[in-house]
Amino acid sequence: MAHDIVFFLAAADETAAATRLRGPGEAFESVTCPFIEPDSAIAEWDMYFQKPSAEAPPVDQLFG
Repeated sequence: MAHDIVFFLAAADETAAATRLRGPGEAFESVTCPFIEPDSAIAEWDMYFQKPSAEAPPVDQLFG
């Protein structure tokens, strides 16, 4: 099941914890990523961090 995920940067752990139930709202600049599939997203993000690239990894590598 796909989910919308909001990424934001909080300055301190206490600040981030305060957003847990309500989200970042207007207090933080954020980026919304719609239709994230949790199972494949983790594998794809790992590939970006291992070898940074502006393009998505090839499908055979992603599903390998």
